[in-house]
Amino acid sequence: MKKVVIFLTMLFISLVLLFYLISCLVISEKVKKENTDNIIIDNSTIQFDSLTLRQKIAQMIVVKGENKKNIYLTNLNIGGIYLYKQKFEEDYSSLISEYQNASKIKLFVSADLEGVWNPFSNFQEFPKFSEITTKEEAYNVGLEHGKILKRVGFNINFAPVAEVSDNVYGGRVFIGTEKDVKEKLENYIKGLQKNVLGTCKHYPGKGMIKNLHDRIDKQIILKEDLELFDICIKNNISAMMVGHQIVSGEVDSNAKPSSVSKEIIDNLNNFSGLIISDEINMAGLKRFYLFNKKALYRDLINSGENLILDFKLTPVSAYKLLNKLEKLVKSGKIDEDKINQSVKKILIAKGYKVK
Repeated sequence: MKKVVIFLTMLFISLVLLFYLISCLVISEKVKKENTDNIIIDNSTIQFDSLTLRQKIAQMIVVKGENKKNIYLTNLNIGGIYLYKQKFEEDYSSLISEYQNASKIKLFVSADLEGVWNPFSNFQEFPKFSEITTKEEAYNVGLEHGKILKRVGFNINFAPVAEVSDNVYGGRVFIGTEKDVKEKLENYIKGLQKNVLGTCKHYPGKGMIKNLHDRIDKQIILKEDLELFDICIKNNISAMMVGHQIVSGEVDSNAKPSSVSKEIIDNLNNFSGLIISDEINMAGLKRFYLFNKKALYRDLINSGENLILDFKLTPVSAYKLLNKLEKLVKSGKIDEDKINQSVKKILIAKGYKVK
């Protein structure tokens, strides 16, 4: 009897796996047949209403682009890619060209060139932010970061880190007196944004006291934390990345990760640039949602995030996700106005006019 039960259990598991594999193959073929021919672009002016709802939602998502199979995500009108582990400059340029040529709407091509992480370490070194001693050096490092990013095809950098402390990696924040840090931050932004879009992170501060990749963290935000982001805004930073830390103090996330807190994002109402979520598969956020990705996206969009970093999406999982999110919008659980506002900001940041 025991052997029969084991056999039937294994048979059931095998059938489930087979069904899953077949469904993945079917969806994969559907993605390959999807296209963006309906989107009307005339001399860099986009007819906004020519995008379908699913295409608008996809435009809000940035995926990892190292796997060439993810190029098929351009058929769904994905908004951007993130790259970090190509070996040589030519590898980056070639891969980015493939993605951009496959996409109807220009992609955001993003990187973390921000003090410790350096996607170009095989062929160009840069100092850690903590090693930068003067505001002039900060400007020059920012300028050089922007030049190499633009040269190989990137158009947005997830830097600088506008925080007081880096207890996780070391090296990702500017150090010195309060005046020194503010001047270095200001000048790095000025240098970087001569060539690419910059991103201050991780709003509202204290995002690197604990490693949010593998844990939930609660922090008290002080006036000095917010002042660094004020420097970013005053210097016309293009984007602000909201972290997953739960915060109280000068601002309060209402016991939620900041990235899904309307209270936190509403506090950025004086900022006109892009609002970007930190990567959403980090434990500091994901543990609040377990396997309910629909609810996670619902809260990200409704809270006011414009761009969502989701580095585990594949063409198959993205296709399924977009179908689910479209239903949530139609049922009124996701605010469609928020999507429209975000996508218009995204398109304008990419250099388009929206009609």
